Amino acid sequence: MKWTFGIITSGNSHQSIFNIHRSILMQGIDDDYEIIVVGGQPIDIEGVSHFEFDESIKPGWITKKKNIIAQNASFENICMLHDYVYLLEGWYENFCEFGSNWDVCMNSIVNMDGQRFRDWVTGTRFCQEKDIVFLDYDDHSRTSQMYVSGTYFCVKRDFLIENPIDEELAWGQGEDVEWSERILHLGNCNYKCNPNSKVSLMKLKPNIHWYKPLNKRAREKWGRENGIISEDYTGKNMRQLKDILRFRGLPVSGRKSELISRLQS
Repeated sequence: MKWTFGIITSGNSHQSIFNIHRSILMQGIDDDYEIIVVGGQPIDIEGVSHFEFDESIKPGWITKKKNIIAQNASFENICMLHDYVYLLEGWYENFCEFGSNWDVCMNSIVNMDGQRFRDWVTGTRFCQEKDIVFLDYDDHSRTSQMYVSGTYFCVKRDFLIENPIDEELAWGQGEDVEWSERILHLGNCNYKCNPNSKVSLMKLKPNIHWYKPLNKRAREKWGRENGIISEDYTGKNMRQLKDILRFRGLPVSGRKSELISRLQS
């Protein structure tokens, strides 16, 4: 199974690129592959092709960078990732078993704290809940209501060339939401989930929606399957509890017992 790994970066991210490169090498890929990096400083890593990018043209122009990767990819399967995402053990082997019958494919994304990040989820604009709902990985019944995270996804080269990401938009302007609506809600994309190929984040990303009540069942299931034991908050002081609540986007008012109850709900 031939792959193009496309890494979007800016600034000085040599260590992150090195970590991603190492995670790719550790897959033991037995077929052709390439690594393309767009943006940032020149990188001297064997087997990595670097495309310079003028960051001053439009700040946060990640849409252009992703389209450049598709236009220059040698292989049909593209793994598109930002410079803080790396592959976990077994990613390639599990993809070979999963196959290539998809236009866009999502994998399991693990946040730096071990929790599930925005992977196989609905989009707030497209579903009746009007929120991000973490779906079971085998639930393909709501793909027209879903959102493809711009953090990481896999896509067929020709599909992305035919359905480019809107270069009028930049980072923070909902470019991934617009693309998701165009290919899933309005289009006819073969969107699938391969949860056995996993990636992880090198930094802790805010994950407010994961801790909302409507995702409690998904959290409990993730905890059971990944051996995550519910945290005991009773030993934490008020400042620590409020810090956790702020990170999760929850209110910080009330007595200690109320804060703990809020975190456990």
